[in-house]
Amino acid sequence: MNRLFSPNVDAVDHPAGHVLVVGDIAVMPATNAAVIPAVAAQVALLLKSFDQYCSLIGFVGDDDTGAILQGQLRNAGVSLDVLPVTDWSSYIVGPEVDPDQPEQQRVLPFNGMSEYQAHLQNRVERAVRNARALVIVDQGFGSMGDPRAVVFAAKQMNIPSLALCAASQRQGYAKATQVISVGPQIGAELLRQQLAHLQSIDDDSNPGQFTR
Repeated sequence: MNRLFSPNVDAVDHPAGHVLVVGDIAVMPATNAAVIPAVAAQVALLLKSFDQYCSLIGFVGDDDTGAILQGQLRNAGVSLDVLPVTDWSSYIVGPEVDPDQPEQQRVLPFNGMSEYQAHLQNRVERAVRNARALVIVDQGFGSMGDPRAVVFAAKQMNIPSLALCAASQRQGYAKATQVISVGPQIGAELLRQQLAHLQSIDDDSNPGQFTR
């Protein structure tokens, strides 16, 4: 077994009708002790600001930044299924990242369909059972072992999927309901528009389901 992996994690029961966010979790650089959510963490907080039930699945570093970020999300009302990765620092996005830091320390420390990525896929398959939409956030940090499998999990439950990803990651999400190329910072209006678009093309959704 991978020495980094801690399999004894309790199952999480997310609220019925939640919007499930899964993928890369990171923070923005800060000149002080602030922890500024980015990527999937930012998306989850934006969904809460839209008054949506929201859940988040992904990874953070087993460090102070990861702990503070989880506290911010939990305090905002996001239902968390976030696993700290040992021997790894929480991902920081932005131009201030140290260019001399080894790449394997800046991205998740595993390749291929690792135990961590299998863990994420298993959690997604459980969480989509009572979700009303899936939002995948993939900047290529290594969280998503098999993008097609995540999209397939949503299709199996007949819920729409929105992929917010770096341009380099688009190919894996060809069968998602909607795919948008974005950077690590996602604008509130863009997210609101895409949720509304999901509603407009989902014949089975109820009016006003995603935006309020």
